[in-house]
Amino acid sequence: MDVIRGFAILGIFFVNWPSLTGVEMHDQERAYIGIDAYIRCFYDLFVQTKFYTIFSFLFGLGFYIFMTRAETITSWPKLLFIRRLLLLLMFGALHFILLWRGDILHSYAVTAFLLLMFYKKRPKTVMVWAFMLLMLFMLFIFVAYSFTPHSSTSSYPAPLADWTEQVQERFASFTSEQIAVNLIYIPETLGLFLLGLYFGKKDIFRRVKELDGKLKKLQIIAFLLTLPSWYKILSYFVSTDVYNAAEVFPYVVASGKTLFIFYVLTLLRMMEREKWQRLLRPFQYVGRMALTNYLLQTIATVLIFNICFKNSAALPLYAGIPFCLVFYMLQIWGSRLWLSHFSYGPMEYIWRLGTYGRLKQEKSPG
Repeated sequence: MDVIRGFAILGIFFVNWPSLTGVEMHDQERAYIGIDAYIRCFYDLFVQTKFYTIFSFLFGLGFYIFMTRAETITSWPKLLFIRRLLLLLMFGALHFILLWRGDILHSYAVTAFLLLMFYKKRPKTVMVWAFMLLMLFMLFIFVAYSFTPHSSTSSYPAPLADWTEQVQERFASFTSEQIAVNLIYIPETLGLFLLGLYFGKKDIFRRVKELDGKLKKLQIIAFLLTLPSWYKILSYFVSTDVYNAAEVFPYVVASGKTLFIFYVLTLLRMMEREKWQRLLRPFQYVGRMALTNYLLQTIATVLIFNICFKNSAALPLYAGIPFCLVFYMLQIWGSRLWLSHFSYGPMEYIWRLGTYGRLKQEKSPG
């Protein structure tokens, strides 16, 4: 689970970098030409919408693990989970208002209250609800985008440019239109949460060897279901010299729902082999400190690119690839070093402290 979470954090970093630097703006359109068009198309095929879906799925699985453990230590497990969500909402609100409007933590916190309705439901019921919610969301996306005109601009202000003014704007947005945005995305987010909850109820992560044949079939089906969306994306790419991802956004979103399943199942099956366990282990360190590393990516990227570049928004899209890879490797090193002394990352410890009220940071057994 930590390996997959660490893998998701890397993909999310690639997706977030453009808006963190001002190359793109969150939820706004941007067209590309030349090598950046190829990179953006590659993102849309393999990265965009494929990793927050993994993160959401794992959140639902983590909810099941949290609740089952909480039931062994308290008579009020739901209260503990609500406290956990309120802290996450606070982290997300500060992240959104002070730094970047692309935060997902507050959206997770808001939607996750609905998970409590499904904890005691049968796995089949959970799966049916997950499927219906995701289909409802995809129907909305295709209908909404069929009536939405598309236009793009070339660059946007970096998050620290006129920081005080942007904080005021983000605060106003957080308390107004962002509420509506969160409501619109509830079917998608909750649907993905429920898929994770289903995996938890069926104990699939512990039964990979037993279920390998079925998981392999599902892996192949998920890949094949991705191909129609890829066809639409590539058809648009080869037909235009100016690539605007908004023109194929519904297909990018649809491919995210299928390819993330392929990614998760591929990693699960790979982790059954010792060779792959060794190769994938570095992702585990980042995954164990996912909250810390997610926030650190925002803070470091915003600071570095605003200090080192007068206009980071003018950077090419491809500049983000080496930066994200190098910084992620530093996060692997830093996470491993931290976890050699402590059991939790800094933000994970604060989150745990606020949830359970434990005051002592435990040393790592490793």
